[in-house]
Amino acid sequence: MAALTGPAARYLAQSRDFERNGASVDPSWLRDARRAALADFERLGFPVERRGNEAWKYTNPRPIAEGAFTLGDGAPGARVDLAPYELPCPRVHQVAFVDGRYEPALSTEPPSEAALRSPVLGHAGDGPIVGRLADAVEYRVPGVRERLARLAPTSASGFTALNTAFLHDGAYVQVPDGVAAREPIHLLFITTGARPIATHPRVLVLAGADSSATVVVSHEGAGAGAYFTNAVVEVDAGPRSELRLYTLQRESEDAYHVSATHVEQAQDSSVASVCVDLGARLARRDVNVALAEGGASVGLYGLYHADGERHVDNHTFVDHAVPDASSREVYKGLLAGESRGVFCGRVLVRPGAQGTESRQVNKNLLLSPGAEVDTQPMLEIFADDVVCTHGAAVGQLDAEALFYLKSRGIGESAARRLLARGFVSEVVDAIADDAVRQYVDAAIAGRLSWSA
Repeated sequence: MAALTGPAARYLAQSRDFERNGASVDPSWLRDARRAALADFERLGFPVERRGNEAWKYTNPRPIAEGAFTLGDGAPGARVDLAPYELPCPRVHQVAFVDGRYEPALSTEPPSEAALRSPVLGHAGDGPIVGRLADAVEYRVPGVRERLARLAPTSASGFTALNTAFLHDGAYVQVPDGVAAREPIHLLFITTGARPIATHPRVLVLAGADSSATVVVSHEGAGAGAYFTNAVVEVDAGPRSELRLYTLQRESEDAYHVSATHVEQAQDSSVASVCVDLGARLARRDVNVALAEGGASVGLYGLYHADGERHVDNHTFVDHAVPDASSREVYKGLLAGESRGVFCGRVLVRPGAQGTESRQVNKNLLLSPGAEVDTQPMLEIFADDVVCTHGAAVGQLDAEALFYLKSRGIGESAARRLLARGFVSEVVDAIADDAVRQYVDAAIAGRLSWSA
């Protein structure tokens, strides 16, 4: 195997420095996971060679690979006004990071050592455990070692391998058996753009049996500037759990954002995921769901918007590994200017997965002549007793509807915004929590106010 050169080699050097300068205090099992991930990154590198690489056929990550991003060193960043990122509801559980550094002043009171050390997965406690991943590792919280860096494999993705190679801290959510979290849990990652840094946010969510929770993951750019966010989320949904996972990406328009979410679902569990991508010069999102036991169901909803020369790419994979599981998928794109959107949705129904029900649709609205989208819905079915559908559509704003609104005295810009917001309403309405829906809807409205 040839040694990596250029930017990939710089990341290898950064990882070794990272290991020497503090992360060496982590337990041996986590250090072993980082070493294995680093070896995978050394083997895989960045997917800049796209010939024959179907997963990166339409998206060129070369600007990321060639960017001179330095590792966020944990130094205090610029002051951040939290007001634009606050959910419009009281008593939110919140964990905040700024430029890759945990910010206790922007976070709610962390759980005590006693709470973290207790075997909370086995019984219903007072509420969810929400805090730093580093604390969960240090205090040997039950379930963390068994699941962390296990749900998101590093062997197939250089970006996931790179994230795991820098795995030390992040956000941790544990919802004990039988607990229904009443308030949303907000995991907030803010980058100021003051320096061209690379951050590798990590999230681990463990939902116990018969639990219920709403988790919001926000990636926000607090200022202009180029930087690189490489995020990984791992979710374990226990038997009969109900998890609502909402992700908002609103990075700087000069930023690069890559994220991977891996979900594994147990018997009769239900996961509702809504992903909204509004920022970044180049954004790539992978959502992978394993329906591992019967009765599991997942709803995947997504909205992606780009303008100028921005590029946004969404890849989803739903693995129907067992009988009697269901999935529904609705992704919608709004593309303006000279932007480009990509959607690739793959559903695999394995042999023996009888009784599967899967529905997938991708719709795209081109708001300008120069916008472009590539859409590729895919079904792979190896069972015969299934109900599966998929489809895709690309179009422009309805001229008759636009004329009707204008004839009623509504200006053209306002009419275009109304039609665009109506187009995405199905995705926004999939957010069950009123406060979160209001938060996301305001973010969408702010973006469409000047680009529709």
